[in-house]
Amino acid sequence: MESPEALYDGLLIRPVGGGLVELTGWLVIIDYRLFIVADAHDKAKRIEFFDSAVVFSVEEKISPLGGGDSFIFHRAKVVGWLVEAKPPKIKPVTLNVEERTGEVVSIDLESKSSNKARYDEFLRHRDVISSVDWLDFYKKN
Repeated sequence: MESPEALYDGLLIRPVGGGLVELTGWLVIIDYRLFIVADAHDKAKRIEFFDSAVVFSVEEKISPLGGGDSFIFHRAKVVGWLVEAKPPKIKPVTLNVEERTGEVVSIDLESKSSNKARYDEFLRHRDVISSVDWLDFYKKN
Protein backbone atom coordinates (compact mmCIF):
# COMPACT_ATOMS: atom_id res chain seq x y z
CA MET A 1 0.00 0.00 0.00
CA GLU A 2 1.23 3.48 -0.85
CA SER A 3 1.99 5.90 1.94
CA PRO A 4 -0.96 8.06 3.04
CA GLU A 5 0.93 11.13 1.89
CA ALA A 6 1.14 9.74 -1.67
CA LEU A 7 -2.51 8.63 -1.78
CA TYR A 8 -4.05 11.74 -0.33
CA ASP A 9 -1.85 14.53 -1.61
CA GLY A 10 -3.43 17.81 -0.58
CA LEU A 11 -5.40 16.48 2.39
CA LEU A 12 -3.77 17.36 5.67
CA ILE A 13 -2.87 13.91 6.95
CA ARG A 14 -0.29 12.63 9.37
CA PRO A 15 0.41 9.33 11.12
CA VAL A 16 -0.22 9.48 14.86
CA GLY A 17 1.03 6.00 15.84
CA GLY A 18 -0.40 2.54 16.21
CA GLY A 19 -1.57 2.58 12.60
CA LEU A 20 -3.81 5.59 13.23
CA VAL A 21 -3.81 8.69 11.04
CA GLU A 22 -5.09 12.20 11.64
CA LEU A 23 -6.95 14.01 8.87
CA THR A 24 -7.78 17.69 8.88
CA GLY A 25 -10.14 19.14 6.31
CA TRP A 26 -13.79 19.95 5.61
CA LEU A 27 -16.55 17.62 6.76
CA VAL A 28 -19.20 17.40 4.00
CA ILE A 29 -21.92 15.18 2.61
CA ILE A 30 -21.49 14.15 -1.03
CA ASP A 31 -24.01 11.87 -2.72
CA TYR A 32 -25.58 10.97 0.64
CA ARG A 33 -22.25 9.86 2.14
CA LEU A 34 -20.00 11.54 4.71
CA PHE A 35 -16.52 12.68 3.63
CA ILE A 36 -13.61 14.77 4.77
CA VAL A 37 -12.21 16.81 1.88
CA ALA A 38 -8.97 18.70 1.47
CA ASP A 39 -10.39 21.83 -0.06
CA ALA A 40 -13.90 23.18 0.10
CA HIS A 41 -13.84 23.74 -3.68
CA ASP A 42 -12.10 20.51 -4.73
CA LYS A 43 -14.12 17.44 -3.80
CA ALA A 44 -11.77 15.14 -5.74
CA LYS A 45 -9.34 14.92 -2.81
CA ARG A 46 -11.61 13.23 -0.32
CA ILE A 47 -11.80 10.34 2.10
CA GLU A 48 -15.11 8.70 2.86
CA PHE A 49 -16.18 7.68 6.34
CA PHE A 50 -16.49 3.91 6.65
CA ASP A 51 -19.91 4.40 8.27
CA SER A 52 -21.82 7.43 7.00
CA ALA A 53 -24.48 6.92 9.69
CA VAL A 54 -22.13 9.01 11.88
CA VAL A 55 -23.73 11.97 10.14
CA PHE A 56 -26.67 11.75 12.56
CA SER A 57 -24.32 12.00 15.58
CA VAL A 58 -22.78 15.08 13.95
CA GLU A 59 -26.21 16.55 13.26
CA GLU A 60 -27.12 16.25 16.95
CA LYS A 61 -24.13 18.34 18.08
CA ILE A 62 -23.60 21.10 15.49
CA SER A 63 -25.50 23.99 13.99
CA PRO A 64 -26.27 22.91 10.44
CA LEU A 65 -25.99 25.17 7.45
CA GLY A 66 -29.22 26.37 5.94
CA GLY A 67 -30.05 24.37 2.83
CA GLY A 68 -28.03 23.21 -0.10
CA ASP A 69 -26.42 19.91 -0.98
CA SER A 70 -24.94 19.39 2.49
CA PHE A 71 -26.15 20.66 5.83
CA ILE A 72 -22.64 19.94 7.12
CA PHE A 73 -19.80 22.09 5.84
CA HIS A 74 -17.45 22.43 8.80
CA ARG A 75 -13.72 22.23 9.49
CA ALA A 76 -12.95 18.92 11.17
CA LYS A 77 -10.20 16.74 12.53
CA VAL A 78 -10.62 12.97 12.52
CA VAL A 79 -8.31 10.33 13.93
CA GLY A 80 -8.86 6.79 12.72
CA TRP A 81 -7.77 3.84 10.65
CA LEU A 82 -7.56 3.87 6.87
CA VAL A 83 -9.57 0.73 6.14
CA GLU A 84 -9.64 0.95 2.35
CA ALA A 85 -7.26 2.55 -0.13
CA LYS A 86 -9.27 2.83 -3.34
CA PRO A 87 -11.62 4.48 -2.81
CA PRO A 88 -10.10 5.74 0.43
CA LYS A 89 -12.17 5.23 3.60
CA ILE A 90 -11.50 5.99 7.23
CA LYS A 91 -12.96 4.33 10.33
CA PRO A 92 -12.86 7.13 12.91
CA VAL A 93 -11.81 6.82 16.54
CA THR A 94 -12.28 10.51 17.34
CA LEU A 95 -14.01 13.28 15.44
CA ASN A 96 -13.86 16.96 16.35
CA VAL A 97 -15.86 19.50 14.39
CA GLU A 98 -15.38 23.27 14.48
CA GLU A 99 -18.58 25.24 14.87
CA ARG A 100 -19.06 28.57 13.12
CA THR A 101 -18.37 30.25 16.47
CA GLY A 102 -14.91 28.67 16.56
CA GLU A 103 -15.87 26.23 19.32
CA VAL A 104 -14.60 22.70 18.76
CA VAL A 105 -17.24 20.03 19.35
CA SER A 106 -16.35 16.41 20.06
CA ILE A 107 -18.70 13.97 18.30
CA ASP A 108 -19.79 10.78 20.05
CA LEU A 109 -18.80 7.90 17.78
CA GLU A 110 -20.07 5.07 19.93
CA SER A 111 -22.15 2.65 17.92
CA LYS A 112 -25.73 3.84 17.88
CA SER A 113 -28.22 1.48 16.34
CA SER A 114 -30.68 4.37 16.00
CA ASN A 115 -28.21 6.21 13.73
CA LYS A 116 -27.85 3.15 11.52
CA ALA A 117 -31.62 2.73 11.33
CA ARG A 118 -32.12 6.44 10.51
CA TYR A 119 -29.44 6.34 7.82
CA ASP A 120 -30.84 3.16 6.25
CA GLU A 121 -34.31 4.73 6.21
CA PHE A 122 -32.88 7.86 4.63
CA LEU A 123 -31.18 5.86 1.88
CA ARG A 124 -34.37 3.91 1.14
CA HIS A 125 -36.32 7.13 0.57
CA ARG A 126 -33.74 9.45 -0.98
CA ASP A 127 -35.19 9.17 -4.49
CA VAL A 128 -38.58 10.40 -3.24
CA ILE A 129 -37.20 13.82 -2.28
CA SER A 130 -37.09 16.24 -5.22
CA SER A 131 -35.09 18.97 -3.47
CA VAL A 132 -31.31 19.38 -3.41
CA ASP A 133 -31.51 20.08 0.34
CA TRP A 134 -30.21 16.96 2.10
CA LEU A 135 -32.26 17.72 5.19
CA ASP A 136 -35.60 17.76 3.36
CA PHE A 137 -35.93 14.02 3.91
CA TYR A 138 -34.88 14.35 7.51
CA LYS A 139 -37.37 17.18 8.17
CA LYS A 140 -40.30 15.16 6.77
CA ASN A 141 -39.68 12.09 8.94
